[in-house]
Amino acid sequence: MIVFYKNYNRLERTYLSIQSVRYLFPEIEIHCLLLYKNDINEYKKEHIKQLQECNVILHFDKKKYDFGSSGAGSSINGYYFTEMLNKIHSLTKEKTKVLMMDEDNFFTTGETLKFLINNEFDLAYGEWPHNIYSINASILCINCNKLQNIFPLPERQEFIEDLLSKELIDKCKKNNYVLKKIPTRNYIDYGGDGIFTNNITDMINELEKFNIKYKLLS
Repeated sequence: MIVFYKNYNRLERTYLSIQSVRYLFPEIEIHCLLLYKNDINEYKKEHIKQLQECNVILHFDKKKYDFGSSGAGSSINGYYFTEMLNKIHSLTKEKTKVLMMDEDNFFTTGETLKFLINNEFDLAYGEWPHNIYSINASILCINCNKLQNIFPLPERQEFIEDLLSKELIDKCKKNNYVLKKIPTRNYIDYGGDGIFTNNITDMINELEKFNIKYKLLS
């Protein structure tokens, strides 16, 4: 399995999340897709160096969608998340197990990654309820090679839970692909392996509680 983060304007959080994985799984392969608005030089050279010191394989690409807000609780997150998933899939088409995550997924016990490493599936996902659908777009583990017939996902304005349920979950079921739910990502219940937060102070407090070594961006 490889771990693949996306970052856009949240490098402090991404850096902490990456360090949590590297601390718990020293040998695992980690990638990061660094999205920029206009120019690659939006990333400071010293910050790139710090990521490289964590043995992270870096990829750069221009952001397609930026509506001036995070997209939380909005149908524009259909654009944001599908862009992330499609870009990562395009970089990992031959891989059989890719954990795709946004900036805020960090870990404190490693149970989430252990579950994904030790189980076989074509798609593993956490639950995030919305209307009649329930899928957490911020963390998906995908057999990218097998799901090439489903990607790229359509990029459109729609609540991401609804979009992924129709374009990913339903199509996987139609193809008789193996689906598993990630037990430590059940809505805001993370089973003690990290917490649901967008706050860097909360992340730091949790890492310190579990004695996870980390550095801050210089």
